[in-house]
Amino acid sequence: MNEILYTKIQEEFNCIASTFSEKESVVLLDKNRITVQSIYNLFEIQPYFSQIANEVLSPDAKLFIENEEDFDPETDDLYEYKINLENRKAYFKKQHYGDDIFYTTIYEYTEAYQKSFCVYQNNEDLKAINLSYLYLKDGMPHQFVECTEYGISLKTYTCEGQFIKSYKLEWPNYDHHCIGELDYDAEGNLARITETASDGRIRILFEKDLETKDVEKILAELEDFLVENIADQILEKVKIEEPVYCLLFEYSMQGPFPPTIAFGVASEIDGNFEDKELYELYNAPDMRYFSENEEPNSIAIDFYPIEIQSNYMVTNAHGEKIPWQDDEACEVWARQVMETYMKVCKRLMYFDFSKSFIKTDYFLIMARDFEQCNEAVFYKELSAYKKENGF
Repeated sequence: MNEILYTKIQEEFNCIASTFSEKESVVLLDKNRITVQSIYNLFEIQPYFSQIANEVLSPDAKLFIENEEDFDPETDDLYEYKINLENRKAYFKKQHYGDDIFYTTIYEYTEAYQKSFCVYQNNEDLKAINLSYLYLKDGMPHQFVECTEYGISLKTYTCEGQFIKSYKLEWPNYDHHCIGELDYDAEGNLARITETASDGRIRILFEKDLETKDVEKILAELEDFLVENIADQILEKVKIEEPVYCLLFEYSMQGPFPPTIAFGVASEIDGNFEDKELYELYNAPDMRYFSENEEPNSIAIDFYPIEIQSNYMVTNAHGEKIPWQDDEACEVWARQVMETYMKVCKRLMYFDFSKSFIKTDYFLIMARDFEQCNEAVFYKELSAYKKENGF
């Protein structure tokens, strides 16, 4: 790839909004394509798009809507496709987001490349979202280029036979890249995708059969990790010279694991501790020693050892499958997550962290869902547990 091609793709992206309606009309007028509907995103030109997004369908998923029972407008997404039955390819996709709001994608195919471009549409506006090219070499993916309003990315594949073995993902305007590795099982099915960033961080993007994992067992494993591994890291990496009044985990039910971690220091309390509201004392972004802060006061706790990452994917997928309208199921899941953090905090109270910091008399290990602001629930139970056990 070179700058000339990048410039050409950027110019094409800039013109999508003005040319889209004409291209859409041509696609919709083709009589050789049938219209089908689904509750799933079934087509993208990027190889393994559903695995990369961790949105793999179960083998028994019903792909197309055939009757009213197959679609619930309250909970399901709705996609409309134009498909050529001869080559089984999609040429048009419209994702419905309510009355007259859509994300519409058009696909084009040649022997040298596949192409897609997507726009956002409503009654008043049409905006380009992305333009993508998948260039082919000997019939296999060679390079995937995507252009959005934020710039261009390039993914270059290495293939062996009929298998993609690895790729390099880079951003031409930034000094950063990732190397992806794809592993397959004995039957040739994709088993795992891992990505290593240029700074050495490794992330699991996909691992097969996660849907078969027992969530309660996964929560127990996460509890052990957040106690044992994180305690070891605190003792090894954290050195705070002033008195600490709390160790705080924060999470959100949109992705409850991993949490962030913060250490509240006494000098951050203006006035008497007893006079403060809980939200003033236990709010991680207000703390100097917060894992999301930049240097020099960052807390270098690694929540992403490769052996625990698939557990995060299981809990995220479990939460995403619960319909937001199902209040009872949402409450059960929120309670399971809260109980896990309660156990973590209680177990950590038994550790001696004097090597890393000095505790104040009112030191407490705490957690909170920063969206639900449930610090009062945590504080009541954890402070009582501390008192009962003489910590």
